[in-house]
Order: sequence, then structure tokens, then C-alpha cells
Amino acid sequence: METTSKMTMRRIATATALLWAALICGCGEAQMGADPATFKAVDALYTAVSLREPARVDHCLATLTSLHEAGKLERGPLDALGGIASEAKAGSWESAQSRLARFMRGQSRGR
Repeated sequence: METTSKMTMRRIATATALLWAALICGCGEAQMGADPATFKAVDALYTAVSLREPARVDHCLATLTSLHEAGKLERGPLDALGGIASEAKAGSWESAQSRLARFMRGQSRGR
């Protein structure tokens, strides 16, 4: 029979392995899918953020919301993009642009 300390060590090792597996598999940006209209809308959002135009940002978010309602964009990516847009409209345009560029680079076309 195992001692309590060996059981504790085994639990810690198992938990650590599971945590690493979750980090490795779960890392990355939320995927927006392969819909061409969605890619176009995200590109337009990037342009709006780059130009620092709040009205265009709002228009892009409305388009992205419509795409979500049509089943072409999942909730996770929509929320991520909405957060980036909010950051931009709050005045952190450069930070939002960097986050959006990172989001876009993290996309896989075939998903």
C-alpha cells in the first residue's frame, strides 16, 4: 500500500501533466472559421482600428454580430473581437491594433 506522501506526489505529478496538456492543446486564439465574409469583416475591423475611427469600428462590430447570428461566427471569436474593439474605442488604439494583429495571425484558414 502506498504511503500518503507517495499518493500526494503522484497526484501532484498527474495534475501537473494535465495542466501542461491543457496549456499546450488549449493555447491559441479563438478560431473564427473559414467563412470569407467573416475574414473580410475582421480585415475591415483592423482597418477601422488602424485609422482610429470609432464609427467604422461600430459598423464592423455590427457586421460581425450579424455573421454570428447567421451561424458564421462563433461566440468566442466574437467576444474576443468585441473586447479588442472596446479597448480601441476606450483610447488604446495601438494596443488594440496589436491584439487584433495577433488574433489574425493566430487564425487557421481551414477550420
